[in-house]
This record gives sequence, structure tokens and C-alpha cells, in this order.
Amino acid sequence: MPLMIIFLTGLILAFEPAIVASTLKPKVVDATKIEAALAKHDPQGTVDRIFVHGHLGTLVLRDRGGTEIDLETGEIACQPSTTLAVYSLARRIHKTLLLEDGGWGVTISTIALLSLVVIGLVMGIRPLRNTVSGWHTASAWTALPLILIAPLTGLAMLYKVTFSGPEPIIAADATPRSIIEALRIVARERDLSTLLTLRLRKNGAEARFIEDGESRNYAVSTGGLVVKPRNWPKLLHEGNWAGIWSASANAVTSLVLNLLLSTGLLLWARRRLRRRNLHAAP
Repeated sequence: MPLMIIFLTGLILAFEPAIVASTLKPKVVDATKIEAALAKHDPQGTVDRIFVHGHLGTLVLRDRGGTEIDLETGEIACQPSTTLAVYSLARRIHKTLLLEDGGWGVTISTIALLSLVVIGLVMGIRPLRNTVSGWHTASAWTALPLILIAPLTGLAMLYKVTFSGPEPIIAADATPRSIIEALRIVARERDLSTLLTLRLRKNGAEARFIEDGESRNYAVSTGGLVVKPRNWPKLLHEGNWAGIWSASANAVTSLVLNLLLSTGLLLWARRRLRRRNLHAAP
């Protein structure tokens, strides 16, 4: 059941990067409107992270999936996006399985998936026939690279393995002190319609943009934006490195994993039933 839940939520999340990248419209997000929304809903200036949904014209403060603010009016959105709500719930389930400390459940499930892949490799290639067993084998061997990438990149993300180079060093006196200061720096250099997230971290501010279908991270300093090294495990796992193409690869991976799980359970149930009938025979 945990694997099935992870595969199904992964299938839902696979479409998010392509939808966001394909629906972005240039010059529809204005910095002054974001500042006005922050001034109204965060007068104390405590917010350290914002999510900009340029394709929807909304802003979310602090936590992904939180209350949406209509950038046009500055008020809480009367009709929150159903799509965002679905993606937010799917992401939470995918990462935690709705457990209080869900990281261990996802870790065990991911290791279990890798174990199943190893067992399948040891079993080797069986005759490819138009049967449940044949489809199970053909799907597994055809999509083997994708099947391996999904759990391996998932484990890399869980254990903070990035395979990336050193982070850019930003001097302490060049670090923005507030979200609004960081926002003004970003607005000078980029179209805010492509901005996904902006947050303050212990080692400085970070902005994430959509660039040619890819999600790219930049360090924000008073001197401008500095590109950060790519976190390839995260990009590959989330499918946001090549827009619709990477999203399609992730969707195929999720579909194949769901197919393997369902056909594997069916084959197992058939064997159990066959053995039970043999033992019951006089």
C-alpha cells in the first residue's frame, strides 16, 4: 500500500512542472502588488518564504499550499485553485504518507522498491508473451533506467545528496535582510512571472525561476543574482529539468511502476490460488 500511494501521487505530481511552464504569461506579475500584499498580510515582516503563482495571479506566504492571496486585489482569493490544492495534498502524501514523521516510511518504501528491482534483475528476462507475466517483464526491462532513477534520486533527496559543485559565496553585508528587499533585487533583473519561490535562508536569500522549462535556483545578493549549481537528483526526481519532456518521462515512470505493482500483485495472487487448489485437491 505505501508503494501504491507513492506511485499514484508521483503520477499526479509528474504533470505539475509541464502545466506551470506551459501556462506562464510574461509581465503579468508586478512587484508593487506583491509588496502591497506582503504589507497587508505580513505587517511585521516575519515572512521568510513566498510562492508566486504567476499563471494563476496568486501569492502564497510561508508554506506551500497555504492561503492564496489574489495579487490583483491584495485580498485572500475568493476561489482558491483546486489544482494547487490537489498538488499540495499529493506532495504532502508523497513525502510523508500523512505520518507525523513520514520520512522513515518513505525511506523504507524506497529501499523496498530498489530491493524489488534487484530481485527482478536476478530473475532475468522471461519469454515475452501477450500475457500478464509477459507485459510485466516487458514493461520492467524496457523502462529499467527510469525505474532505477526514481528511487535512487528519491534517496539522494532524502539524504541531501546533490552531486553539485560548491555554493556561491555571498558576503554577509551583501545579503538581503527581508523578503521585500530580496524581491526588489529580483524584480530589477527578472520578469517576476517566471519566479516560483523566494526565500530567506540561514546562508542568504534564494530565488527559483522557470527557465526554458527548467527550475533554476539563484542566490540573491545586493549586487544581483548569482546562479547556483544544479541539484540533479532533485531535478530528475521532480521532472522539472526540461519542461514537458521531463514531465512526460516522470509520468511514464509512474505509469510503469503502477503497472508493475498491479501485475505483480495479480501474478502473486494467481500463484497463491493455484497452490491452494493443489493442496485442496484429493
